[in-house]
Amino acid sequence: MFFAHSSPGEPQSKWDPLNAHLERTALRAKLLFPAAPDWAYLAGLWHDTGKYQKEFQTYLAASNEESNEQRPVKVKHSIVGAALAGRQRDAVSLALAWVIAAHHGSLAARTYLVEQVRSTGIPLLEACQENIPLNVLNAPRPSPPEVSALSTTSGSASLWIRMLFSALIDADLLDTEAWSSGGERPNTYTPVSELRHRLDAFLHTKSTHVASTGRDVAPINLMRADVLSECLRAALLAPGQFTLTVPTGGGKTLSSLAFALHHACQHHLERVIVVIPYTSIIEQTAEVYRGVLGAENIVEHHSSLDLDTQSLAHQRACENWDAPIIITTSVQFFESLYAAHKSRCRKLHSIANSVVILDEVQTLPIGLLDPIRRVLGLLTQQFGTSVLHCTATQPTPEKGQMIGPPIAPEPRPIVTRPEPYFAVVAKRFRVVMEGSIDDPLAMEELAKKIMQYSRVMAIVHSRKEAEQLARSVDGCIHLSARMCAAHRKEVLDQLRQSLKAKQPCRLVATQLVEAGVDISFPIVFRALAGLETLAQAAGRCNRELDGEEPGEFHIFRAPSQPPSNALRRQLAIGMAFLRRPGFVLDLNNPRLFQEYFRAVLDPQTISTDAPGIGTLEMETNFPEVEAKFHMIDSSGGSIAAPYGDWKSRVASVRWEGPTRRNLRRLQRYFVQLYDREIDELLRNGLIEPLYKDAERVWTVRDGAEYIYSDRFGFGWQGKMTPEPETMIA
Repeated sequence: MFFAHSSPGEPQSKWDPLNAHLERTALRAKLLFPAAPDWAYLAGLWHDTGKYQKEFQTYLAASNEESNEQRPVKVKHSIVGAALAGRQRDAVSLALAWVIAAHHGSLAARTYLVEQVRSTGIPLLEACQENIPLNVLNAPRPSPPEVSALSTTSGSASLWIRMLFSALIDADLLDTEAWSSGGERPNTYTPVSELRHRLDAFLHTKSTHVASTGRDVAPINLMRADVLSECLRAALLAPGQFTLTVPTGGGKTLSSLAFALHHACQHHLERVIVVIPYTSIIEQTAEVYRGVLGAENIVEHHSSLDLDTQSLAHQRACENWDAPIIITTSVQFFESLYAAHKSRCRKLHSIANSVVILDEVQTLPIGLLDPIRRVLGLLTQQFGTSVLHCTATQPTPEKGQMIGPPIAPEPRPIVTRPEPYFAVVAKRFRVVMEGSIDDPLAMEELAKKIMQYSRVMAIVHSRKEAEQLARSVDGCIHLSARMCAAHRKEVLDQLRQSLKAKQPCRLVATQLVEAGVDISFPIVFRALAGLETLAQAAGRCNRELDGEEPGEFHIFRAPSQPPSNALRRQLAIGMAFLRRPGFVLDLNNPRLFQEYFRAVLDPQTISTDAPGIGTLEMETNFPEVEAKFHMIDSSGGSIAAPYGDWKSRVASVRWEGPTRRNLRRLQRYFVQLYDREIDELLRNGLIEPLYKDAERVWTVRDGAEYIYSDRFGFGWQGKMTPEPETMIA
């Protein structure tokens, strides 16, 4: 008798028979990978054949002994199944070998995999194959999948292998979980069809309420109703890629969800995945969705999530995205699609046969646009995924000027003529140019201008500038990435309450507040930047067309440059537009952004695949791709901010060890600082490693909590030595 798993302290009659585990996993994998179900079945059937080694059974028995004080030496078993799968040296056999070899770890590079199968897998297989049942050993191979699915020239093979890997991992883990717990995970989710009915009912009630107040004929409400109608019509179209280009305040959040739910029902798709660039937008979007669709159907998956407030069902859903509505970050979504490790890849199969809403697509990093567009095209072509690109500053698709390289099929615009919608909000604000674009405005002068208004927001380039300006503006609120996510959320919540109550309110912030954050000020100041950045900031000005007077959007030339090369380049291109004779800056003209993005994405002046991901994908070099594909710059180090109950969370990491769960519990308290800042804090003895052998992860030493301010976070007037008298102990 051979076993897959043992029960601690239990007799073998309570253990999991190996042949049963293989068959159950195979059937689960088949259901999870409709693109090639019979091949997924084989992956599940062969994944643990290495456990037919007698040495593994001895290891299992030793591990099960409660009295065993010495941990038994592990026995390699994944490579045996890889050798069995790779007996025929064709592309699909190699794919099976790849995922089986990696199902307890990460996808390897091709050369390493082949060498491991040859040197280790084949000898181990030959030694134990007499123990493997014939129905497993000689399982028939189905017809190969389409050649295009495993093409190395297009890079499609890499995604196909990751998707198969995902199905195998999830099938294996779900089966093991069900066996150990004595039952399947309960499915308490509401069907997508019922969620569509709930949303329709909510939208009907909302429109009825607006009509009863006499506001249904207001231009902005007519626009929102039209956008919704356009989305519902487009939902009937065949799956593929779509664009939704509407101005800020055009009802994009609910209209895009209406498209997604109706489209999913029309084409029998399984879920809606909403991809958002910033956690601040995720939290406000999730709050809207929970109120309409029920909190139990919404799963947020992002770094700022507090696991202590989430149910076990929610935490499990983050592992494999099996909920009907997933809300996640661009970082989580795209880095998972180019990942190699099992924990990141497990959920990928859930992206197939789904509707993906990409919000604020103008924020996608230019240096990764080629691989981003490529993977979206493959999801659409081979895995039945529909993708909706949403933004107010999107190049019009008729000219083929979507962000990134061409893909098939070309995205279809839901709104074919966005100009009338932008005309509705054209009087929402007027643009005021503060001086010349070539003459920087000193922070002291900017502070004086801000102080003239009681309800005003100013957005500057850097965290250092934000602190300097905030210190010069009496009673203002400050927001920047020097504050941890938990801190920023609390400040944003207080800010929204003040705005709703029409109380005096001044805000100084970095650009983290501009794209998609649901706040509105009558007066907005923005440091001169790329045109799409200006348009996003202007979207926070008089958002709801309050009052008869338009808001004011003030643009000024900052004394500093934007913080990244890409942003500096976009500033230079924006300034070139402004210098044109007779040019009028109309941030409500969607055609302007077609021309602007054509200049920004000029292939002669910029690479949209800076790390060379495309070449590495064709080489199926999974570890190198994972190492190079990063949506944000991860240089510097992370410090756990002394905020809230951070001490107990740090103590858990140190007491229980740096488990994935413990580190995730701390995630919303981390702040990323530059290397030079970390070095200075270390020299001053103010921080220490979060845990033994931690790399680039720190926490504040006892007694040094004053370096984190309840107003500025890790800020000290741009100096590297903190000033205790200005900090909160």
